[in-house]
Amino acid sequence: MNPVPFSIPFEFNGKQYVCEINPIKKYSSTPRTFQITLNDVYFGIITFTGETWESDTYKKPLVEKIGSLIHESYEIDGN
Repeated sequence: MNPVPFSIPFEFNGKQYVCEINPIKKYSSTPRTFQITLNDVYFGIITFTGETWESDTYKKPLVEKIGSLIHESYEIDGN
C-alpha cells in the first residue's frame, strides 16, 4: 500500500499555514521522509533521523514544528 498525502492546518509565529505532507516511501513500509508544501508553496523535504528532523531548508524552527505535527498525525519508523 502506498502512503497517502495528508494536510495539517497550524499556526506558527502568528501566521496561519496549511501544510500539505506527501510521505515518500523509500526503504521501509513506513516513510520517514516527507515532501512539504506550505500554503501552496513548495517548502522542501524533511526526514526523521530517529531522533531529530532534518531538511534541505534552513528554516529549522519551522522544520521542527512540522516534524512534531507529523509525529502527532502519522506513524513513523523509530517513533
